[in-house]
Amino acid sequence: MVEHYVSKSDVAYPDDLTLLKKVYDRICVERCWAEGSPEAAELAVVAMDVFRRGIFEEDALYRELRKSDRRGA
Repeated sequence: MVEHYVSKSDVAYPDDLTLLKKVYDRICVERCWAEGSPEAAELAVVAMDVFRRGIFEEDALYRELRKSDRRGA
């Protein structure tokens, strides 16, 4: 089991942002959402929330973002 820690500083470093963007882009492509669309903007907010909750591993981020996506298929 992967242990996660909660970001107490709300700081996302460049590597964190790269990972978040990779997962964000993957879901947007799967859903055919244009960057800047309302759906993509909501996904970005959720991605940062997931990060703040301490989920930093790519597969876990992907699962959480897909699970939290209320507009997706």
